[in-house]
Amino acid sequence: MSNRLLRWLPAVVAPVAVAAVAVAVPFSAGAASSLPEKSPQQVLELVAKSASLPGFSGTVRQTSDLGLPQLPAGIGSGNDADANSANAVELLTGTHTARVFESGKEERRVQVLDSMGERDVVRNGNDVWFWDAKHDTATHVALPERSAPSGTDVQTPADAAKHALDAIDSSTTVAVDGSAQIAGRDAYQLVLTPKSSGTTVGSVNIAVDSETGLPLQVQVTARGGTSPAFSVGFTELDLTKPADSLFDFTPPSGATVHEQAVPQRSATSDGTKPTVTGSGWDAVVTVDAGAAATADITKDGVFQQLTKAANGGRVLSTTLVNVLVTDDGHVLAGAVPISRLEAVAAG
Repeated sequence: MSNRLLRWLPAVVAPVAVAAVAVAVPFSAGAASSLPEKSPQQVLELVAKSASLPGFSGTVRQTSDLGLPQLPAGIGSGNDADANSANAVELLTGTHTARVFESGKEERRVQVLDSMGERDVVRNGNDVWFWDAKHDTATHVALPERSAPSGTDVQTPADAAKHALDAIDSSTTVAVDGSAQIAGRDAYQLVLTPKSSGTTVGSVNIAVDSETGLPLQVQVTARGGTSPAFSVGFTELDLTKPADSLFDFTPPSGATVHEQAVPQRSATSDGTKPTVTGSGWDAVVTVDAGAAATADITKDGVFQQLTKAANGGRVLSTTLVNVLVTDDGHVLAGAVPISRLEAVAAG
């Protein structure tokens, strides 16, 4: 339980998770294109159309400016837990580039190539492989029928857009704000704005391909911010279906291979399900992890460097998401101010 939480905590600060629980960059948009006007509902229907695409490939760039403190050089080299946490945090800072290949609904390959070394996530049907070239390790997960894997380091624009669009309800204003060109393609700019003033999220901008409905770029701006704190978008896109051979993976000779059970994310190891306080963008998710588990978390070297003291525990704070780990064994997360988490924890 504690090891799984250690891996999960740094990742929860990804702004995509804001919508799941709820910078001005050079490549972000070209000159505005001349497209027929569409209502927000028509653009949403266009996004739904993208589910029928036979496949595509492209280069994705993810940029994060979440206000996380710089980790001291060498931290994360002492043990596996610190190293895993440090790697997760590095993915949420700076810029990362990946090649993405998709074919149908059950074939995907995401290949991350940056300073952390090559890492691949390959899904072919119910088989998922996680390949880490730097450590020469491969992990295999056999998924149940109709399951969707997680764990891809770099989000695709479609991943990020799905989280945001799934969160649309009466707490969200949806509008179309002109058009742009992303990766050489004309796109509508769909803007989601939280109505609540109690959330750290200011807006989510989704660039939607005018022909296929495929989300081409997602940018999340913090409340009061002038440029996106998180952006993921295509810099190149090919709508040709990739070859089937791209989704075949065999671990290289000599690699360390692990078999892993499907992670259970809907409840803790003792069956306790997370609780949600509030609704919409300012909702808070609470996990009763147990005092022993949170004590292990707070001993993590990376966690100590990234967090600060708060009422009843320690808090990991970013411009978009805050996470409070309490001394009595609870983990609270939300796109809300720290004071909101403290109030929920206090009951």
